[in-house]
Amino acid sequence: MRISTLTMYEQSLNSLNRQQGDFLKTGLQISSGRRVVNPSDDPQAASLAVGVAQAKAVDQQFANARVSARNSLSQEESVLSSSADFIVRARTLLVQAGNGTLADADRNAIAQELNGIYQGLLGQANSQDGSGRYLFGGHQDGTPPFVQDADGRVGYVGDDGVKAQQVDSARLMPSVDNGRAIFASAEDADLFGALKDTIDVLNTPVADEAGRENLRTVLASSGKALDKGFDNVLAVRASVGARLNELDVLDVVGSNRMLNYEQVLSDRLDLDYNKAISEYTLRQVGLQAAQKTFVEVQKLSLFDRL
Repeated sequence: MRISTLTMYEQSLNSLNRQQGDFLKTGLQISSGRRVVNPSDDPQAASLAVGVAQAKAVDQQFANARVSARNSLSQEESVLSSSADFIVRARTLLVQAGNGTLADADRNAIAQELNGIYQGLLGQANSQDGSGRYLFGGHQDGTPPFVQDADGRVGYVGDDGVKAQQVDSARLMPSVDNGRAIFASAEDADLFGALKDTIDVLNTPVADEAGRENLRTVLASSGKALDKGFDNVLAVRASVGARLNELDVLDVVGSNRMLNYEQVLSDRLDLDYNKAISEYTLRQVGLQAAQKTFVEVQKLSLFDRL
């Protein structure tokens, strides 16, 4: 078989390029810490990495949703706590107002404090989040959900929708309750109506037995409404607390899932440094040998053998 000088040169050059490519590939693996630098290095592992990356991205969206839900629920919990304090104080004042020895001026003073509680509750019911959206209007979060009419009575103008966040693959969690469920139920547990009735009757002079009977009737009715309202606020608050606890659990589950993803990627993609360094040394020796051979071939001519 005839072997030309050009053929010998090409073979030597191909060997040099191959050795150099293998050497550079091993160097890239060491510098990156990854066994799979390019998809062609291990198509199956590269495909798995794409799938895991997509799963991680979805889980990160769930994690972000849990942060958003926790912020909303924490703010709602704070509002419910303040509202419960307002109701407790109002209930105490109603008991005081029922004292038959009080004069009209005394009842007027109680009415003024109750009016402060009334306005305070209204402010809590119209709380906004950090983006300026109203918390308790359902899906109507661009305007205050509770408004006062010309007589000073508060009405709910939001809707009955409940905002929710997809906090995990199988969990759509209500992230905030609407205002009707908290402050303005359809029953006689309406807090604002009870407080307004009480304020009005305490500001009305009691001149006779009919006036005293009306005072007792309103105070009794309002007391029951405040008790129901208080129980309702506590029930919603317990639900909020349960959801916050659930978010903590889901955070742990999500973190463990992320760790599993990282372990899978590490097992399939990460580099065995000891093996890689050994191979790097061998590749370096092979490259040096190929370079030396190529230099010798460049000097060689078949005419030198004739």
